[in-house]
Amino acid sequence: MKEHLQDIVKCVRCGRCRTVCPVQKVLGWEFAGARGRMQMALGLASGLAPTEGMLNSLLNCTTCQQCVTECPAGVDPQKVTRAARHKLISLGQIAPYQKEMLNRIQDTGNSLGDKSSRTSWLSKPAVSEQCEFIYFAGCLASYREKNTADATYRILEPFGVCLLQDERCCGSPLFRLGLDAKDLIKHNSSQVEKAGAHTVIVGCAGCYSMFKEHYPGFNVLHISEFLADRLEKIPLKKLDISVTYHDPCHLGRTHGIYDAPRKIIENICTLVEMEDSRDKANCCGGGGGVRLGNPELSGSIAENLADKIPENVDYVVTSCPLCYRNLSDVGITVLDLADLIWMSIGED
Repeated sequence: MKEHLQDIVKCVRCGRCRTVCPVQKVLGWEFAGARGRMQMALGLASGLAPTEGMLNSLLNCTTCQQCVTECPAGVDPQKVTRAARHKLISLGQIAPYQKEMLNRIQDTGNSLGDKSSRTSWLSKPAVSEQCEFIYFAGCLASYREKNTADATYRILEPFGVCLLQDERCCGSPLFRLGLDAKDLIKHNSSQVEKAGAHTVIVGCAGCYSMFKEHYPGFNVLHISEFLADRLEKIPLKKLDISVTYHDPCHLGRTHGIYDAPRKIIENICTLVEMEDSRDKANCCGGGGGVRLGNPELSGSIAENLADKIPENVDYVVTSCPLCYRNLSDVGITVLDLADLIWMSIGED
């Protein structure tokens, strides 16, 4: 924690993060938000003995980065929160669901603990020879949103995109919970190298952020970036529907990908923007391990977002399977961007 002291003391406790934190909006109390977590991190760095309450507060962060974009002092409370989570684990303070996530991935190679085939979603045999582009499906698409994984691959396949022979979790769930993901990074990197690929294409915002920040040596593209530059080669047809777009935190605020998804959507149908979008977009509540560890809080954050959806739109489109699941669970009609594209192409 001491390496983060400079960031921690830069916090001037102005409270601007309180106005945007999705967790603090639901829970209300000081230590639910970024400013409170910074104070707990300072205590840890100063040798304060950890408590269960401290652990719970530090784990109730979706890592949405709204505090980061709002902070006038340039502090990154999300980075400090992750470091504090890691510090607590080193001190023996670990929540049962952190252990559960670690065990799932160690036992099955995926964050769901699913022992079935990772590519059971394939509707036809995958191209297996070496190629320049790899589609990294991720855990949620592979095991829960299988139609989305299949649609994504069928959209990408004409561009010579292949699959990894042995894809495993990217490591994002472990990293965000303060756990070690080095073995997963090493394995997936070796698989990409084995395929001879130089570019990894992902449909999951969490996977994208993980690859972009922790997998050196590869060009990483979100599917929206890859396809936005190739629209003239995709047989899109206009659809008589209107949609709004939800910016995933780990795609938008973290990496600035706002225009590519919108360019694709506007070539398909009518886009109605939310009042808060792009870097001001509301968090879905699913990230940072909160959906797993505190589903009630996660659902309340999603419900707050639901109240902001424009009236008379047919779908909320997003580019992240975790956002898709969390918003769907509170009754929102959601489409993944790949599903919208596949709907426009019009193939079965």
